[in-house]
Amino acid sequence: MKSLMTTLLIIGILFQSQAQQATLAQAHELLADEYLEEALDMFNSLEKNNKQNAEFYFLRGSCLSELGENEKAISDLNVSISLDGKNANAFYQRGFAYFSIGESPKALKDFNQAIALSPSFGEAYLNRGTIQYDLGKPEAACQDWQKALETGITLAQSLLDQLCKN
Repeated sequence: MKSLMTTLLIIGILFQSQAQQATLAQAHELLADEYLEEALDMFNSLEKNNKQNAEFYFLRGSCLSELGENEKAISDLNVSISLDGKNANAFYQRGFAYFSIGESPKALKDFNQAIALSPSFGEAYLNRGTIQYDLGKPEAACQDWQKALETGITLAQSLLDQLCKN
């Protein structure tokens, strides 16, 4: 009888875990489809069961950033990075949030880390270049935009054409 109870308990835990993962996947889909308020509501309902889940904090932080709630986004992204310090996307997203609130030095540091973790991260080069340009470093900016273009970020071409001398 005891092993049957244990088996049922394990099945229940596995089922609950799968249901939570499915719900996290649904919240991620809402975020990807830009149903941001709905995604945030779903992420908030999932927090209790995802306290040690770096992906959860990354996704909710991304959602908060998209909603313009950058301080809250930074808080979630800090947790994500503390749980998984190798997620280039989390550093990039936190850098974007820092940039959005005028914290360029912190943004630059995070874009640098995103590039260190993922050397072909075109968006990170693009945004790092923008910060470099704003900081009065046009040569560094142009190098970053060139690298962004090489990774397939076509927006970099217009920046190169307008702001960089060949």
